[in-house]
Amino acid sequence: MTNQVFKDELTNPKPHAYGFSHGRDSLSSLPEDPIEVAISSDGVNWKSYYDVQDLFGVHCYDWDVAQANPIDNFQKINTRDGQHLTSSNFDSRDINSTWMVDGENETEFRMLYSELHNFFMTRSGFWIVFGNEPTFKYRVKTKVFAPTYFNEHQASLIITFNNYTGMRESVGTSLEIFKNKNFFSFGMGIPNKDISFESKEKKFSIYNPSSVRIDPLGQDHVLKIHITGVGSPTLTNKTTGEVFTYNRVLSTNDELILNGVNPYINGQPDGINSNHGTISLAKGDNEFEISGLSNSDISFEFYFIYF
Repeated sequence: MTNQVFKDELTNPKPHAYGFSHGRDSLSSLPEDPIEVAISSDGVNWKSYYDVQDLFGVHCYDWDVAQANPIDNFQKINTRDGQHLTSSNFDSRDINSTWMVDGENETEFRMLYSELHNFFMTRSGFWIVFGNEPTFKYRVKTKVFAPTYFNEHQASLIITFNNYTGMRESVGTSLEIFKNKNFFSFGMGIPNKDISFESKEKKFSIYNPSSVRIDPLGQDHVLKIHITGVGSPTLTNKTTGEVFTYNRVLSTNDELILNGVNPYINGQPDGINSNHGTISLAKGDNEFEISGLSNSDISFEFYFIYF
């Protein structure tokens, strides 16, 4: 279960332009309201720079993400006009963020600058969320720290992150989005109609509000399909033509999970007893049918993916 990214303002007062205390004797005034930023290695547990005591003089004031970066490959066929599109994908892109580092003296400034490095620099990638877009996360790797020094204890700083997936995702999954108000916002492509990502019916529809197809096989996207019931299920996405069949008989206490391309029965891998079929979700409505299973209960757990 995804934890809340940012703490509530009422229980955890945050810095504002009208002045606040760093735990010191006097209030500090900021030129404008800063932007809270949180990071996570797994997309579940989050840490804001507001929560790091040694970053008291550091604030983010702006950020900007480059537009989606399509990479198209073409092939010339001599007997045809123009070219033939052979493949298309989206390359990585940069996120530039603007920060201010304000120490009381040179020693404190160096400590703040070092602590900011420690916060963002890792060998592996991580997720990042900005407080003025709190329902979306980006997979990034820190690239460059570019400071502009005002004096020995103050500097502005451009931190560049490489959004190496080329996409952004919803913070919460499809099964969390309507259960936690912090995971939902306008602009997520969710239509103004009753939609659900769970069903007990034989025929049902699953809506994918993403900008792209949810494709576990081709793009390694997260898609967990939870199935319970009695019998040997066959799940068909009539919209895409994909079929997944599990050959063993499920009992009342069994749970079958198609995790991406791999089926698990009660937590144990069991692809040998399937047809090795995969399921993806096209953009928009996906019409499903499940057969061979009584008392069926099925749910689709995935992140929404956007440009």
